[in-house]
Amino acid sequence: MTTEFLSKDHTILERPFMEFRPFGRDERGEKIRDISGVVVKANVDYLTGHITRKSGHSASTQAVESLCRLLNERLRDPAYHVTPEFLENEWNSYSYEFTCYLREFGKLLTGDPLFVLHTAIEQHISPLIQVLCRPFNMGQIYTMTPHLAAKFSKGIFVEVVGVSGHTAIQRMMFTERALAQFGPYRKACTALTCQACKGGLITLPEKVHHFPPAVVKDLSCMQEGDDWCTFEVSWVESDRGGMFKWFRDMLKRGAQRFGKSAIGK
Repeated sequence: MTTEFLSKDHTILERPFMEFRPFGRDERGEKIRDISGVVVKANVDYLTGHITRKSGHSASTQAVESLCRLLNERLRDPAYHVTPEFLENEWNSYSYEFTCYLREFGKLLTGDPLFVLHTAIEQHISPLIQVLCRPFNMGQIYTMTPHLAAKFSKGIFVEVVGVSGHTAIQRMMFTERALAQFGPYRKACTALTCQACKGGLITLPEKVHHFPPAVVKDLSCMQEGDDWCTFEVSWVESDRGGMFKWFRDMLKRGAQRFGKSAIGK
């Protein structure tokens, strides 16, 4: 039976309840690890920061509680109900379906249609990844992104088609397991992951080497009916960036700490 895919304007929130187990073990007894808890926590952290900046800390606390309530209303089995503390645990892992619901609710609670993109830009390139990538140039870093992606998502395949000069071409597709969870909402669900991938690709030069953000161009996209999402990533290496700026900043911070210590004496 062929599934009819709805337009990308039809989100998974039209599905009254989640049809797949959100975390733990699936029906075959295998651990669910489509999406790392690091990614889910990043979405929660961006939600918290966004609401705090706009309305204050108490409002952000209420927003996370509302997120949990909205998610729990879509889970038939109370055994899978979540709490703010549960979503903050990076050691958890989740289904793609659950993560799509969470991201759509994040868009609603913040009023930001690019919630997922902004989450990726602000949160996805952790300080640890920045340090690990810093010895490499941008071409090498973009060549490594499939390995980085696999650490946080088991539901997608990322391939590097080629890297030349200051341009890299990558493509992404989903596992059959992930696509089955999307069902007729494939286009809207893949659009969310497109935003997440683009956000990470855009911010890598800035976060790692203090270069300007990269520019990402769509060459093909699953939300438009293509088999793959293909991205062309272009970046520039600013004289203000790289290891030299990082080293200067380290010296500056060290001098500032030394000056404060001397004044204290």
